[in-house]
Amino acid sequence: MTLAFSDAHLHTNPIMGLGAEVVAKKFRKANGWFMAIVSLPPQHYGIEGLGFESHEKSIEILLREAEKARREGVEVSTLAGFHPSLVDAYFKAGWSPSEIVELAEKIIDYIAKLHDEKAVDGIGEVGRQHYAVNPAWIVTSELILIYAIEVARDNDMLIHLHLEQGGYSTVASIRRIAESAKIQAGSLLLHHVSPSEAHYAESYGYWYTVPAKEKLYRTLLPHKPERLMTESDFIDDPKRPGVSSYPWDIPRELISLVSEGIVSEEYLYRVEVENVSRFYRVKPP
Repeated sequence: MTLAFSDAHLHTNPIMGLGAEVVAKKFRKANGWFMAIVSLPPQHYGIEGLGFESHEKSIEILLREAEKARREGVEVSTLAGFHPSLVDAYFKAGWSPSEIVELAEKIIDYIAKLHDEKAVDGIGEVGRQHYAVNPAWIVTSELILIYAIEVARDNDMLIHLHLEQGGYSTVASIRRIAESAKIQAGSLLLHHVSPSEAHYAESYGYWYTVPAKEKLYRTLLPHKPERLMTESDFIDDPKRPGVSSYPWDIPRELISLVSEGIVSEEYLYRVEVENVSRFYRVKPP
């Protein structure tokens, strides 16, 4: 069996970093077949200013990046969102909570329009801050999260959630929100989880991604979880190399587990191909 590898959540930056063409080429050489490219906040691309137009420009960059990756022979899904760090930025710039929520909802509605035009595949990422901030900022982020889930439900969109690593509390709170919104569990993905969130995500039937860290893989994969996918959460920022990992770290770490007999090639096929095909609704390689 020839192993094929997937990166279910990463960012590319053609302005400040390598860009999708280089990243896809390197990943393809490592038998990578799929990448889910998620938009970065506008300032990461060097886009100045606040407001809708800056986000529109960042999404345009995302769409061009996806096409570059596809030309390198990689299957691509694209997700655009309103990262919770943007809530912090707008508060610091003097915006009120209602102004921030109104802007975020306008952007999410625009993403839904792009989805209707088959330009994007989902919303990502939205959620809550994973670091200490003013509690009002977290509540504002959660209001945006709830709206995004409702829009994803109404438009049959995938959605990536950026959350704190709070184990039961994190996953149970999302379960309450998701059940209240009546969104299908299979449309939600909990991004960049720890083993604790992974445990509860499995219990509640949610998909989740785990970054390419040796300790995490050795902790989780021997138990053969059913809803796990692998991610690099690569941010493509030369000022912060390797945060959180590189896409090509995924095949290196997984091949090591196979060579040591910790996991089988058959199980990795389920994780790297079958799970990705099911969640992202794409054809396997």
